[in-house]
Amino acid sequence: MKVPAHINGSLLSWVYVTAIIVVTGIVMALATPMPQDDHFYYQQFIETLAAGKLDLSIPGFHGMNILSVPWYWVTHSPLTQIHVQMVAGVLLPMLAFLVARGIFRSNMEGILFASIIALMPFLFFSALRGWMVAFYNFLFFLTIIGALRGVWWTGIPWAFSLTSLPFSIALLPLIIVVWPKQGNRRWWRGCSVACGLGVGLAALYVLVQILQTGDISVGVHKEMTALNIWQGPKRIFLNIAHTVQILFSVHNYYFIDPARTGHGNMLQTSPVLMVLSFFALFASREYFHDKLLPLALALGALIGIGLNVFLDHMDHFYMETGVFFLILAALPVLRQYPLWIPVVLATLHFQWFYFFLQHGEVFRLEWWFFAIPAFVDVCFVLYVVVRWREVWREVRWMR
Repeated sequence: MKVPAHINGSLLSWVYVTAIIVVTGIVMALATPMPQDDHFYYQQFIETLAAGKLDLSIPGFHGMNILSVPWYWVTHSPLTQIHVQMVAGVLLPMLAFLVARGIFRSNMEGILFASIIALMPFLFFSALRGWMVAFYNFLFFLTIIGALRGVWWTGIPWAFSLTSLPFSIALLPLIIVVWPKQGNRRWWRGCSVACGLGVGLAALYVLVQILQTGDISVGVHKEMTALNIWQGPKRIFLNIAHTVQILFSVHNYYFIDPARTGHGNMLQTSPVLMVLSFFALFASREYFHDKLLPLALALGALIGIGLNVFLDHMDHFYMETGVFFLILAALPVLRQYPLWIPVVLATLHFQWFYFFLQHGEVFRLEWWFFAIPAFVDVCFVLYVVVRWREVWREVRWMR
């Protein structure tokens, strides 16, 4: 089906993305933050650094927390870390739009990716309890945007994401592939400076931590070290099996330890997207003009998810790094076969109910929490109504 001209119009695209941000911001503002577990370590680091002391002995990955210090200077709020996470989460759909539009050079893919990210509440509403997810994702997307534009500062958000969650090392292949090709020498110089800056700053962070503590922190888990965190063959095999289950199910049973199966034990996206992503990667010639792009996306997914396989269990928030690459790979299929869009849209709704069941009472969520998926649904229905002739033509063609 030919993509309508109005979808490719930047103005309408930005109106839609801005509206999503506004709706998300309102819902986020209505929710009640409830700091838990990890937040207190992150907040302690922010307050300590704001007082002039860099203390990397405080448990946790603190790359993103360094960037939160200016807001603490302004507010002196004990919820500084959560506030910054909330703002970053609200802006994720906009960054997602810029990422996909830049990679595929089309507003259609940008709208699709922005909508998908907006329909993944665990990515940004987990900020309400102080988890690092939203700001990490913000830095992750910002790194891709910088690479697409070929700017030297690309390595800075990458470094902060690496020192927030090291899984973002999976960005390296994509950075290399999407960096603007303006002559081999110029491309190599710009890309190497950005990558060197990112890895160098992250290495400096690790070096300072070793000098201060004599070890490398592995997050808030005090009992673990950089040496004992890795698992043996049996657990790695079970993690691989669990990975397959997570990727292709809406809700998964944690068979490794059944007692730990909870409302949030899910991929937090759509298994349909995962199927379409593998379809796109295996038939890459049909969906990608750049031969290296599907390779970069596949490597990113493999590295992002693969690093988690060697740890104690498959953490869904850690897995999202690799899942982002798979979602990006699925976008060309959705563009070429748009009848999959309502199927993906429907399956993305499950996680809203799971999140509400798990966190509704704690964050005092009410009916307005579902305003975000409702808004996306209404926009989709309006699109179908306005373009009903083309939609019907597509349905008849599929028959």
